[in-house]
Amino acid sequence: MPVLLLSLTGCGEGEKEKREYPIPESLCGVDIDTSLIEPFMPPGKRIYQTEDEAGTIIWSCEVSVDGEDVFRISRDRWEPGWSTRRFAVRHAYVEPEHEATDKSYVYSDRGAVATVRCTEQGGDRDLFLVAKAEENSADEKAMEKFITAYREQFLKGDPCADAR
Repeated sequence: MPVLLLSLTGCGEGEKEKREYPIPESLCGVDIDTSLIEPFMPPGKRIYQTEDEAGTIIWSCEVSVDGEDVFRISRDRWEPGWSTRRFAVRHAYVEPEHEATDKSYVYSDRGAVATVRCTEQGGDRDLFLVAKAEENSADEKAMEKFITAYREQFLKGDPCADAR
């Protein structure tokens, strides 16, 4: 009796989608270690970064992969005296699960907000840095590492220029 063997390719469960694009070394104009960005980047072919300086937010940058938004970073000026947690909930729509001991940032697995106190440096407003993952693609520790490193790199420039 003859035996017929069939081989199927391309449909197997073990086959995973791959990330075919390189992880950028600069995310929305801020140099940052690629290992901090990688947890938020899904499989796909191409990555795009689109900056916008219009609207009520002073600056935002959308990161997309193959046309799907996957990550967003924004900067917003706000009146002095707002806590990072209060701003996160009321204006950034981030539900923080954790807060830094010094209260300079809050975070969860899908979003984070960090504060730059420009009023302490002669500005009339404070600056809030907001990071959001569109999908739950990373854990809260990855988001905490990202927001602290992003804030640190951002502070190396003239962070309060937009808050004056």
